[in-house]
Amino acid sequence: MSDTLYSQREEQNNKKFDELASTLNRFRTTIDQDIHGQVQQENSLLDSLGDNFNSMMILVKKTSGDLRTVMNRNASLTRIVGLILLAFFVIWMLYKLY
Repeated sequence: MSDTLYSQREEQNNKKFDELASTLNRFRTTIDQDIHGQVQQENSLLDSLGDNFNSMMILVKKTSGDLRTVMNRNASLTRIVGLILLAFFVIWMLYKLY
């Protein structure tokens, strides 16, 4: 009788173990798919940010080159604008201090 009870318990344990293994496998598969999807989204976002940053750097270089050209053509106007900006900055700083 005890052998029959032991074999029944063993069979129940094996069934529960198989169910647990199946549940863990489904959980692992789901987690792997979710993580993989998130990683792909983040990589795509990083790629697009890198592309945007590169295009922004190209535009900044072009704009700084254009500004340098304009400043070299109109040196006296550049000095006047620089002095006006400096005066504005000094007045603004003095206003902020008091």
